Amino acid sequence: MVGLSVALSLSANLVPLFLVLFLVGMVVRYRTVMGLSTGFSWQTPWPWMVLLFLWHMVGMAWTEDMDFGLFDLQIKAPLLAAGVLALLMPTEVRIERSSILLMSALANALAVLVCLISAVLRIGIGTEFAPAQEVFSTRFSYFIHPSYFAMYLAISLAAWLLTDLHARVPLVWDRIVSVLLVLGIVLCGSKMGWIMLGLLLPAALVLRWRDTVVRRHVLGMMLVSTLGLVALLAGSSYARERVQEALHAAVNDEVDANASTSSAVRRLTWSAAQELITEAPWTGTGTGDIKNELMRLYRERGQEWALEHRLNAHSQFLQTAACLGIGALVALVLMLLAPLFSRPHRRDPLVWVFLIGSAINWSVESMLEVQAGVVYFSVMALWVFWTHDEPRTSSTTSKALRAS
Repeated sequence: MVGLSVALSLSANLVPLFLVLFLVGMVVRYRTVMGLSTGFSWQTPWPWMVLLFLWHMVGMAWTEDMDFGLFDLQIKAPLLAAGVLALLMPTEVRIERSSILLMSALANALAVLVCLISAVLRIGIGTEFAPAQEVFSTRFSYFIHPSYFAMYLAISLAAWLLTDLHARVPLVWDRIVSVLLVLGIVLCGSKMGWIMLGLLLPAALVLRWRDTVVRRHVLGMMLVSTLGLVALLAGSSYARERVQEALHAAVNDEVDANASTSSAVRRLTWSAAQELITEAPWTGTGTGDIKNELMRLYRERGQEWALEHRLNAHSQFLQTAACLGIGALVALVLMLLAPLFSRPHRRDPLVWVFLIGSAINWSVESMLEVQAGVVYFSVMALWVFWTHDEPRTSSTTSKALRAS
């Protein structure tokens, strides 16, 4: 799990290896107590993850591009593997969530530190980019797309503030880790990351107001993040341009067919996906044909930049509906909504951050279409919903665990 946490942010090529080792290790460790009836609940993301993957398998029946369809199933396989594993795990083995989240938070803080050192080294040895650009957006988030990295950091920061993670390390390390996580979100330049940070810090302040240490710490982070954003926008013309083009795309009705800025391009890809949904609302294009159908519309509309870069819908909700119809979209939405019908999950602020954070990022990125998004969601769905930190000892399963 430590290796997987580090690899997600720093080494995408190692993610499949550590994911397989993690899943196999869990099966080997708990094979004597696994069983469907002990872990099944519709009020978790897990059955909906499995259902969504199976829906993609069924969607191969009306697919012409079988190669891309098989590739898509390979990318989404973690939904099935993690979902089935979770459903087979009895409640008694769902322990030590805090330890797992602590590993992830420390790994993400380490990733921010590595990115900062890398940027400083590039500036020191000479670079074609301005120093402010080296420490911002894609140049800063050197190992992974900044939108994904910002989401990783925001959810780790939520775990750090809303659980007892910060109390498990010395105070100085608490300050260092949280500052690194906040700084990383700011420097990623992800607008959704900034929105998550803007929602998270006030929420944490309200929820942890009675904790003096956390309250002072959150107030300090709010000040640091605000000053950091102001300094970034003042010192980087690139950062200002990103904000200005987002505002321009939001208020203008007309979008140039050959627009290349991120916000304007998203409006073009959303429009194309919406047209595909209108054409086949119940079946979609089929698992393997979604990419080709989007390319067809870009070509017909003269959207050369989107066509050249072979862009997906840049919204997981639209991507899923266009690919497999409204039914698959319902399954996707229930992955995020169903846990809120469970009282224990509904009372857990980290569950809210994870689900809302996924929803707002999925609204502007097709995150389940790439390894960085689908592995992260699948693994975090395991970790976030590992809902208690003390093993229960009064059941037959607990006895079997001790015996094994």
